[in-house]
Amino acid sequence: MIFSAILTFCAPALSAQQFEPQRVQDYIDALVDRDLNQSIIVGVLDLSGENYYTAGEVSATDARAPKPEDVFEIGAVTQAFTATAASELVVKRQLTWAQPVNAFTPKEVKVPRFMNMPLLLMHLATHTSGLPHNPPNLQPENVNDPFADYSQLDLYIAITVLGMTIPPGQEYQNSMLGYGLLGDVLTLRTNKSFEEVIETYVTRPLALKETSATLDPAKMVPGHNGKQVVPNWHWDAMAGGGGLYSSARDLLRFAAANMGMVKLDADDKRALAMTQNVYIRTSMPNTSVCYGWHMTQKSMQPVYWQSGKTGGYAAFLGFNPNTRTACVILTNSAQQLDDVAFYVLDPEQFPLPKPPPSGIRPVKQLKKYLGTYKVGPDAELVITNDGGKLYAQIPGQPSYRVYPTGTNEFAYATGDVRIIFNDQKGKVDTLTMVIGLKKISGRRVK
Repeated sequence: MIFSAILTFCAPALSAQQFEPQRVQDYIDALVDRDLNQSIIVGVLDLSGENYYTAGEVSATDARAPKPEDVFEIGAVTQAFTATAASELVVKRQLTWAQPVNAFTPKEVKVPRFMNMPLLLMHLATHTSGLPHNPPNLQPENVNDPFADYSQLDLYIAITVLGMTIPPGQEYQNSMLGYGLLGDVLTLRTNKSFEEVIETYVTRPLALKETSATLDPAKMVPGHNGKQVVPNWHWDAMAGGGGLYSSARDLLRFAAANMGMVKLDADDKRALAMTQNVYIRTSMPNTSVCYGWHMTQKSMQPVYWQSGKTGGYAAFLGFNPNTRTACVILTNSAQQLDDVAFYVLDPEQFPLPKPPPSGIRPVKQLKKYLGTYKVGPDAELVITNDGGKLYAQIPGQPSYRVYPTGTNEFAYATGDVRIIFNDQKGKVDTLTMVIGLKKISGRRVK
């Protein structure tokens, strides 16, 4: 589904190859059709305006497509906001990037050092702190909501026991722990909660109405793992690393502000520009890390981006300042779509692969496969059809969809199990299951 809200911006841009909207639509439709994503919204902002492409239904009980104002968990995309808030404080001379972390934490907290080199705020913001991705003492009471009970005390214990094996500032190593610590420093410096920090220094100045660190179930689309609805994640001390909830509409406006397409005061402009300063190259091809963003550049087109994933959601936000193009992708499934966004932002350097095959076959065509097959001495495989989609189930186990990969051949979504039906002049009485190198014959019993 494609719909648009037209806004006009007058700004110069370098000419570049344009993405094809129908290719994006076909691709996200195919992902939903293959049950890889429950629903998807892709927002694109360029000089012609603001357009949205959607696929799927937000849940089994809510058949509508996702809307631009719907709120999703955005995971590590939060880090662009945390870095922006820190940049605002730098611009206002309330802190500097070169200040050590232990200038803000309580005296009893032993912030790790490498020899005589202290850990600085810039190291947290650029993923060069040397801290691990997750805290070493992360032991959630509920594994489906892993950061809900991770407190400030837990955070301080983690950094106190950690040692540093490489000098800070020298090597990129993605660290959500580092951003959790940066968020904590901001709360200590301002004497505000993380929610208040983001509201004061980012969402209010940029007029972002749906971005918050407080989960409001009434505004959220439900997260999914496969087709199963999963609990939302809550955040405490690690909020700076992934604790924001936002909408496609707000995220596009945030990207527009980063490209100078929103009217802001001079301090806000300086703070946003500061987050785009390149700090060091990463091990990812053609990619450097900035203050809250990554920057990938294959040719003349720099693409600034950040992506995130939680238990039931995935998010991507990126922009190409040369072409004045931004792209946001939100899905309420833990299945990322970064390749779609890169295609939108620089289609010449990041061509979109072909979408996965539809998987829909005429019901009449599938009828010959339906039935119960005996596979092995004690096992049965039941083949059923639902609306042109084929399912395989071993009694007592979940039913899984299988996808067409060839004539009379289907495979599980993981691709590691195939079912080949032996068609004899339109009649199927036997099949072969291929599991790795092993082949199992089956014969119809019902």
